[in-house]
Parts: sequence; C-alpha cells; structure tokens
Amino acid sequence: MPGSTVTVLYPSGGTFNMDYYISSHMPMVQKNLNTFGLKGWRVTKNTSTPSGAEPAYAVTCELYLDSLEEFQKGMGTHGPDIMGDVPNFSDKEPTLLIGEVTGAS
Repeated sequence: MPGSTVTVLYPSGGTFNMDYYISSHMPMVQKNLNTFGLKGWRVTKNTSTPSGAEPAYAVTCELYLDSLEEFQKGMGTHGPDIMGDVPNFSDKEPTLLIGEVTGAS
C-alpha cells in the first residue's frame, strides 16, 4: 500500500469531544480532501501505554493519501476550515506528522 500518511496527534490532558470529531469533523475532512487524494482515515482513542501510564496523546488520527503533494493542495484550499474546526472538539492544538508508506501487511 504505497502512498503517504498524515498522522494527527491530540495531546492528553485536555478536553476532546470524540462524538463531534467522528460525526462532524472527520466527515468534513473526508468531503474536503476526497478530491485531493484522501484514500481513507482511522481514528484511535489511546487508553494507555504498555506500562499502564497515561499516553502522551489521547487521540491519534491517520489519514491515508495517494500523494503528499495532493494533500498539500487540499490543505491549501481547505486547511483554514479544517484547522479552524479544532476548537469545536479539542482545547489542544494537534501535532501533524507526515510520512511515506514503505510497506504494509
């Protein structure tokens, strides 16, 4: 499954409205980035680390993309709306990581 990913990390220790995120924010992301190579997404609510400690990030979202270039074009067009929606579900700013997929099973 070659392509690119964007991993969005939401820090622990704040508020996060998962219902809004899944029912409103992610459908908006899908609609706005679908024509810019978004192939799919997955959201994980992180509950603990292997040692049982609180994770550094409460929620992780992975976006699966055809190409980073198309994603960047999409964010150029829709980024202000997507990022402007963050205060509706979280009081923390997310960290975004960009990656290239090199293998999958």
